[in-house]
Order: sequence, then structure tokens, then C-alpha cells
Amino acid sequence: MTAESTRSRTSDRSLLGLGSDVRLILAGVGMLVGVGLASGVGVGVMSAHIQEARAPEVEAQPVMLRETVQEAWERLTHLAQLEWRLPVTVAVRQPQPERVPAPERNTAEAQPQQVAGLPLVPPEIAAKRLAEAKALSPHRTAIRADAERTVDAMLRRFETEGFDLADLRSGGPSLEVPRIFLARLPIDIADVNLTEKRKRAFIKVMLPHILRENERIADDREKLLKLQERRDSGLPLRPRDEAWLADLSQRYGLDEADLDEMLLRVDMIPPALALAQSIEESGWGTSRFALLGNAVYGQWTWNPGSGIVPENRPDGEKYEILRFSSLEHSVAAYMRNLNSKSSYREFRDQRSKLRQRDMSLDGYSLAGHLHRYSVRGADYVRTLRSIMRTNDLEMFDSSRLSDEPPPVFSGLDFFSKG
Repeated sequence: MTAESTRSRTSDRSLLGLGSDVRLILAGVGMLVGVGLASGVGVGVMSAHIQEARAPEVEAQPVMLRETVQEAWERLTHLAQLEWRLPVTVAVRQPQPERVPAPERNTAEAQPQQVAGLPLVPPEIAAKRLAEAKALSPHRTAIRADAERTVDAMLRRFETEGFDLADLRSGGPSLEVPRIFLARLPIDIADVNLTEKRKRAFIKVMLPHILRENERIADDREKLLKLQERRDSGLPLRPRDEAWLADLSQRYGLDEADLDEMLLRVDMIPPALALAQSIEESGWGTSRFALLGNAVYGQWTWNPGSGIVPENRPDGEKYEILRFSSLEHSVAAYMRNLNSKSSYREFRDQRSKLRQRDMSLDGYSLAGHLHRYSVRGADYVRTLRSIMRTNDLEMFDSSRLSDEPPPVFSGLDFFSKG
């Protein structure tokens, strides 16, 4: 063997050894990358669980990448069957209530299950309720909650958010009311023996709904005023404005669009008056109609099955007390009732006169034009004014809802602002 051949073989062995070392290094790097990816997945899963833990009431399974559209729909339907109202969105500092475990998924076919004593809801009804809930509150990032079961729990929640009636009564700088909308009254409000506590709880539940509905009405009224200005300047209404006006007119009980008549109808109800009527009609939220059907304004219906039959209804009468799916719907129906029914034309005319004189809407004065709201007539008006005067409700006319908070997303926030 020549010296050159020997050197060649030695060089080949060195190259093989170097290649082996390179393969070992690459394998080590591959293992590190694999561990890093696994750690990232683990952190992602943990983050998902932490994010999911922020949404109380219902613990939903996270959506996996391989989840089919049918499985996602079944999971959404299950949530609607548990509770169709929007879930509570709370900060981390809020105590977390006991959760209802999500049902196990059948590999053959996901079957709806009855959870926590709630009735089963067919998928088509669940879908309809979800659509209603989505359209219920345009301010989707506002804090919304179902009744937190007891007056004490509800009051703690409001106080945590800085809602203190003492600030309003003392004439403090803050007249802002937090955007907390309870779907129904606390279940034990009728059992609260302390009168002041029960009153405080009822006002705190109702005032945000009243202010929010007035916000909606004010938005529509502002648009109507712009259309009136456009018309008076000689400009024709655009097709989209005419379509909007026709839809609004129908909602307010008019057969055809009439700008001047709509401006009489689309206007706010003073919070003091709205509070006084809810207090009188529901007995500070203790009536059977308010607790079972969110009927805080005692509106009648002659559509069988759509309301609650009064226990002392005279023989031969067919009316019922109209039932609502939430307090928000009840307040909206009450204001639309005053703003559209012919019985309250006198009320609307007087409100318009206050507007023409550039005066504030005085609930105490306007109450005098609601004698047709009750069969008690003038006695009913005196009762409303007594409630406003005794409880100093007129101070709430200057209150307003706080600015909308920044969006807070959770694993159950299907209605996040997009």
C-alpha cells in the first residue's frame, strides 16, 4: 500500500467521523425544536383553559382544529339549551360561581341533555333564541348578567362596579350608571324584609334598562331630525332613508311614513316616570307577574297563552298580563306603548310642547297625562307623583350610562363585536 493510498483512507475516515458528528448535532437540534413545539402546544392549551375559566356558568369544550361544522353547531346548540341569554363577562377579580359541566359527546350522534333542571330546547328554537339574543343589545361589550340569584349577590356586583345610589343623592360629580343589564329580578327580592334594601336593589336593576332604551330612542330621534332638516332644505330623501323611515313608522304604529308624526312619537321617557310606573305596577318587583314573566309594567294582552292569567280575573274576561323573555324587552315594550298607542296621545302632545319650549322632560308633570294608563284614573296619577316625590326619583333624570368599556372576549363570547 502506497503512502498516498494510506493518506487517502485516513482522510476518508476523518470525513466519516465529521459527518457522524454533524448528524448527531442535527439530531440534537431536532430534539430541541420538538421539545419547544410541544411546550408551545402545552402553553397554548393551558392558555385556552385559563381563558375558558374566565367565563362562568358554563364550561364549554374548546374548539379543536379538526372539529367539524356539525360538531361546532351541536356545541353551540347545547349552550343555548343551557341558557339562551348572554353569559356573564366578568373581570378576573370577580368570584367564579360553580360551573355546570359540559355533557359528554357521543361518538355516534350528539344528543341534547337536560342540565341543571333546565328544559330541553329543540335546535331550531335554540337557533332562534340565539338570534334574538344577538339582536337584543347592540352594545355587545357591555357587562351583561343574568339575575345573580339573590339580592345580596346582585348588590355586591353593582357595588364592585361602582354603582352607588348615594353618589346620585349627594349630588356628586358622577352620575354615571354602569352598563350592567340583569335579565330578570333577583329570585328573593320579595323576601327582603328591609324596605330600603329592596328599594335600592329594584332601582339598580331597572335604571340601566331604562337609560339604555332611552339611548336607542335618542339615536332614532337624532336621525329623524337630520331627515327633517334634509327635507326642509329641499333635498329629497335617499332610498335607504325612506326604507328606514318606513320600517320605523311601522314599529311605532303608523300605516305610512310621516316625519312630523314620528317626531311626536320617537322621544324619550323621563327615567323618574319610568321608574315610578315600574314600582307601582310591580310592587317594587315583588309581584307574581314581575317574578314569573318580567312584567314590571302590567301590560295587558288578549292573545291566549302569551301572558300570565291574574288570579282574581273576573269571570268572562280574557285578558292576561303580558309575559316577556327579559326585563329589557319589558322596558322596550312599555316605552313603545306610550309612544304609539292612541290612549297616550295627550301625553305625547304635552311632551312635544316641552320640546318646543326647549324645556327638559319633566316626569312629574308628564305623569298628569297618563290617567288612561290605569282604570284608577286620577288616583293612579296621584300615586305616581307620590312615589316620585317620596323616593326622590327625579334626581335620576340627570343620570346616564357610562361609556362602553373595552371589549373583553371569552371562550363563550359568540356575540363579540366584529
